[in-house]
Amino acid sequence: MTPQLVLLAGGKGKRMGGNKPFAPYGRSTLIETMIARLKPQVNGLVINAGAKGTPLVLPLSCLGLPLIFDDPALVELGPLTGVLSALEMARAAGETQVITAPCDMPDLPEDMVAQLLAAPPADVVYFKGVRDYPLCALWRVSVADALREALQKAEGGLAVMRFLASQDVHTIAVSDDAAFANINHL
Repeated sequence: MTPQLVLLAGGKGKRMGGNKPFAPYGRSTLIETMIARLKPQVNGLVINAGAKGTPLVLPLSCLGLPLIFDDPALVELGPLTGVLSALEMARAAGETQVITAPCDMPDLPEDMVAQLLAAPPADVVYFKGVRDYPLCALWRVSVADALREALQKAEGGLAVMRFLASQDVHTIAVSDDAAFANINHL
């Protein structure tokens, strides 16, 4: 069974002036483009909306997908808080893994999920080309406690690659880095 995919949309989007998920992209918005790209690849799609009280909660809720929220004590610590929320959601549902993707990579491969599922088992499986793409990943729920502990010890944030250095990881070689380009400017 395909694990759920959590679309990470809880960031502040400072470089875009805020409201990043709803930035225009083509004839739509970034997040709507991402949903259209990823929904056919999974059985369930969930949106991580960050903190419960952010202005994005209402527009994100209008997309018709379930929302999950970050622990208020960890919400300012970067994208790994969204990953932790995804892991805890999966654990509560009795799942053993969850897939994540940021809301700002509208050209991800149409077989991204299949590639992640076909990879050799590891705590975290992610894509690597010229750069690392660690948020386009399959995460085993077993890393949730270590991630929570690392976030609680982090002051001002926790770099994704720093956390991954402490885990059993497998990378999938990327032949087209353009497919993993993230949109940070209008």
